[in-house]
Amino acid sequence: MIRHLALPRDSRHALDDALILARLAIAYALLALFSHHAAAQLMHWSGIRWHIDTQFLLLDALFAGLVILGSLVIGWLLTPREPWPWLFGRGLSGPGLVLAGLAASGLVLGADPLAGWLDIRLPSALEAESPRLPQAITPLLDLPRPRLLAGLFIAILWVPLAEEIVFRGWLFKALQRTRPGVWLALPVTTFIFAMMHSFYSPGGVLIIALLGALLGWLRWRYDQLALCVITHALYNGLTLLLVALDY
Repeated sequence: MIRHLALPRDSRHALDDALILARLAIAYALLALFSHHAAAQLMHWSGIRWHIDTQFLLLDALFAGLVILGSLVIGWLLTPREPWPWLFGRGLSGPGLVLAGLAASGLVLGADPLAGWLDIRLPSALEAESPRLPQAITPLLDLPRPRLLAGLFIAILWVPLAEEIVFRGWLFKALQRTRPGVWLALPVTTFIFAMMHSFYSPGGVLIIALLGALLGWLRWRYDQLALCVITHALYNGLTLLLVALDY
């Protein structure tokens, strides 16, 4: 069975492309369903009545952990002979790290004016709702210290790790095996990554799409998943820092 799930070395014709895309669509759907259902069940079975902020932090942590676990299984199924080198790529390069740091910092600094410019022209449907509903969840940076530290770990490291293993991990690498290669892998992973954050304003979705394009380019240029994780974590961390400073 594993032999039939494994990807071909390189796509030779349209049928190979279709089979690769079908495998990835099924894997992505099953991973999402499994992670959502399993995380919800674990929360339900725990039977502990925590504060709602703690419950959401725990749910995020469980969901991301299940995504990581499921992605490792998918990577092994897609390339059983060399799952870890294929999924994680090479070691970390100094020049790539410097370039990634500069690009992530520039994107964070430009995010607010660029997103604001687009939001003025494409107002979000959510912004038109009136009156605003009360917010049940405490903003991350307003949490008490223990929950704040846990939330920062989840937002800056744990969730970026889970998202990168999926989008710039097995999904990107598998799409590269189609005949279009990176010309399919880069726009598809960027689009899905942006749409996964579609609850943001139009400007926010644009920034996420630019981040996804940067991370995809880094994966193609350096073939280092760790570089993508570090860049994503740096972007999230700098964004939270600017929010805390009310930049």
